[in-house]
Amino acid sequence: MELTLAEQIKEEGKIEGKMEGLKEGEYKKAIETARRMKEDNFDLSTILRITGLSKSDLKENGIL
Repeated sequence: MELTLAEQIKEEGKIEGKMEGLKEGEYKKAIETARRMKEDNFDLSTILRITGLSKSDLKENGIL
């Protein structure tokens, strides 16, 4: 069965939404991990390397 253009656009939107949701979840998990690492006195360079976050990410989330 072939999808109409409107159906294709709708499906693409669903896929994009799911991908954004996954990225958001990964980001939140990295922030949570960084927060725990900071509480456990990991040094900043280790936190950045392990989580893949930037200093600005940590600042924006009250970790630094």
